[in-house]
Amino acid sequence: MIAYHRLFGAFLICMTGIIGGAGPLHAQTVELLYEEGGVFGDARRVTIGHADEKGTVPPDTSVVRASDRVYFAVRPAGDWTFDPDDKQTLQNITPVQDTSVLVPETLTLVGGEEGARAAVMSMPKSRIDWFAPVTFRHTIDTTSGLSLSEQYAPAYPFLRRAYQEGQRHLDVGRPLRAIRALRPFHGPATPSFSFVDEAKALLDTASTQVLDEARSRFRTLRRDLVSEPDAAGLARLDSFRVRLDSIRPALASYAEARAETDLPVQNRIETLVHSADQLYSDVRSTYRRETLRIFLRGTYDNSRLRLYLAALTQLLVTPDSAFAVSTPQVDPLQPAALDSPRHAELQRRLRSEDWATGFREVVRLVNENIRERNEVFGAEIMKSLRLRRPAAPQPYFEVIAAMNARLAEDQTRFADAWGRALEKVTDVSLLNDLQRWRLASRVAPGTVPERALRLAEEARSHRRAGRLGAANARLQLAARLAEPYAPLYYELGALKQAQGDTLRAREDFRRARALAGAYAPPEVKMLRQLLAQQKYERALTRADSLLQEQSYWLLYLPKARALLGMNRHAEARRVLRGRCEPLNDESHALYALLAEAYAGMDVWEGVRWAVQQAEALRPRRSAFVERVSAVRATATERGLSLTKAAGDSISAEELRRRADTTRGIRTRDRNRPQDD
Repeated sequence: MIAYHRLFGAFLICMTGIIGGAGPLHAQTVELLYEEGGVFGDARRVTIGHADEKGTVPPDTSVVRASDRVYFAVRPAGDWTFDPDDKQTLQNITPVQDTSVLVPETLTLVGGEEGARAAVMSMPKSRIDWFAPVTFRHTIDTTSGLSLSEQYAPAYPFLRRAYQEGQRHLDVGRPLRAIRALRPFHGPATPSFSFVDEAKALLDTASTQVLDEARSRFRTLRRDLVSEPDAAGLARLDSFRVRLDSIRPALASYAEARAETDLPVQNRIETLVHSADQLYSDVRSTYRRETLRIFLRGTYDNSRLRLYLAALTQLLVTPDSAFAVSTPQVDPLQPAALDSPRHAELQRRLRSEDWATGFREVVRLVNENIRERNEVFGAEIMKSLRLRRPAAPQPYFEVIAAMNARLAEDQTRFADAWGRALEKVTDVSLLNDLQRWRLASRVAPGTVPERALRLAEEARSHRRAGRLGAANARLQLAARLAEPYAPLYYELGALKQAQGDTLRAREDFRRARALAGAYAPPEVKMLRQLLAQQKYERALTRADSLLQEQSYWLLYLPKARALLGMNRHAEARRVLRGRCEPLNDESHALYALLAEAYAGMDVWEGVRWAVQQAEALRPRRSAFVERVSAVRATATERGLSLTKAAGDSISAEELRRRADTTRGIRTRDRNRPQDD
């Protein structure tokens, strides 16, 4: 701050040299009727002008700037002089600015008492408003306004504006802005113009208001947060600490400039900052414990936990984060990544349930863990997630375990956990993210330029808007720039398919397979397309081919659908029970297909059990709801009830055997029909 005041002093010196130089300036004079004429003589007049101590008009610039007083010279107009008897008349001449009367402190006749050619009146410069003309009046006349040249006081406009702006901010209740506006007055402000003392008084008032308001707000926060720490309270505390960060430098400058007289200001600032930091630490620790209880106590029946983990998984596997790393690590999570259109449903649910703030706190916790402990979650939460993973609709535990392994630079554990996540996932979009992240993480940093990623995002925007030509042009360039990153070629092929250009789409798919043959999402979509066209044999052949390389739930399910389409119900049931169910049994689609398979086999106990399981789960696609409805309709036609509880047809030994062979995946219901 001392440096600032030195800089301001240098600014004034600069202004002195540049604007005025060191010589005199032209000064205006005004005329005053001094004595009325009469029988024995003519009227006498005087001229009044801005002068120096010796009565020189105009005064020397450097002399005026160096003085703390203002002088006005009164000179006889014509061939006459002042004598001692004129002194009383001269003292009756009163300078006025606006409605303020300026009382001269001294009046001196220049050149002796007899025959003086000038009288000089003086007053402190602090009484003068340099912007207002000065008029002179006495009993018989008043002059026009005498303007003081700004060039005699170059700092005046700058300081005056600062004072007026500070006054305006304080009048409308913005004391912190007033302190900033009045910064030139934090230290000594020279010359001492008329408003300098008022400006310093404004500073004192503004600083008192800011400190009192901050202290009151802190006390309220402390009372609320100690009694009930929550996400909203933490957000308020964050906002308050940001406010303190802006208050601190402004008040520190003010206090430093007045350290000898205003030491309590400095102490109050530091005490408040320290108290806020301590409160933040205490409340953050308390709230962190409360946040962890959501994970430690919740189950997947808790929709908040399920939603938080779904959103957290999406943030962890955002491919852009994998592009950004040069070593095996996970970038700090950015909730803004969920703002894309494809995550609109997640965002809607977070906001509709008023859980967005709580989720941001979970993200902050995760980012703290990543930054401080190189892990997404610690051992206690990971144990909780591992015990509950059989009931997870998606591989949340596996993804988080994989990221923990990557942060620990354990590639073996990472590959194992990531492989299990790929096997278990039941959502094509999430499968796509998982595979894109793995492919991106294998690409050397900088290999995929930012331009390629930007072009790909632009292409997706154009495609959503129906501008396929523009999307195609951008995606084609992005795919070439991104090599050897394969997913953009798959996107390009899918886009060309949508345009009806199957030949070129096939070329893009071939190029993509050459770069990354195990990238599965396009294959899943192709299988679904074949099934929609009822090309069951081709779908079955392709699914079997793919399953030789990767045992994904999302590949087994189309195989079962193809078998059902070919009326091979027993084989479909074996795929669903033996392959899909051990990987992930939290799927409405799985049990909808099982109900259809059991119906085709005429095993109605199995149908009843499968329908019950399906209806206990949230459907993702209406087509599978329709399958369950069709099975119910068939049962109704046969006069069979599907609401009666199924009998206990599976032994405890069979349940244990099934659990042992499915990596600890629990069986949903002991009342399952006996498999052949």
